[in-house]
Amino acid sequence: MKKTLTLGITLLVFLLGLHPATAADEKPLPQLRLRGEADLQVPADRLNLSLGVVTDAATVDEALGSNSKKMEAIISALKKTGLQSKDYQTSRFNIQPQWSSRPKQAPSDWRPHIVGYRVSSQLAIHTEKLELAGKLIESAVSSGANEVGAIYFDLSDPRRYRAQAIETAAANARADAQVMAAAAGVKILRVLALNLDQAQAFPRDEPFSSGMLKSMAAEAAAPPIESGDIRVRATIDMVCEIAPAQ
Repeated sequence: MKKTLTLGITLLVFLLGLHPATAADEKPLPQLRLRGEADLQVPADRLNLSLGVVTDAATVDEALGSNSKKMEAIISALKKTGLQSKDYQTSRFNIQPQWSSRPKQAPSDWRPHIVGYRVSSQLAIHTEKLELAGKLIESAVSSGANEVGAIYFDLSDPRRYRAQAIETAAANARADAQVMAAAAGVKILRVLALNLDQAQAFPRDEPFSSGMLKSMAAEAAAPPIESGDIRVRATIDMVCEIAPAQ
């Protein structure tokens, strides 16, 4: 028993003695750190648009009936421009009571009461027929739409172009690493780390004000809307091990 205990203590002392020596022998690797970036401009290939109708009436039936007729007319007009059923869907539908306003000198027992109802419905349009942007708005407004929400362009397959941006950023990082290494008189041995800091596409918004909507309702003219390009960006951080050039 004593012999076993002595042997265990001796082995522990031996291992403890090795650890500091091993740590002391480890040296940090010479490294080159840099960042590769890519900023692509890709033509948009999808239109996103929301159109709606808001109707007010004294009763729910009147407000709902008026809203439904206008929405049916809008959908019919949109189909005539070339839109298909798969390109749109109902994104919002609300029925809200409208309450009386409090008078300036209201009596103590005054209570608000319902004076009417508001029905609002909205269509979300997603289509690759970019050339229809202005025509869709014109047709909808001419058919009774009084609400135009978000208008923006994006990519139907953003991951495809995201992958291209990542590849370009990585290639730029490798090219910059070679230039920096040659200028510093060192060579690159291997890549130690890669980190994808950012990679995404940025949709392009098209401003559309209520003033434009009122103007269109009076003139019934299609507004000029250009799809433009979508920015796809990627950033990669790279760490390389380097050594003196031979």
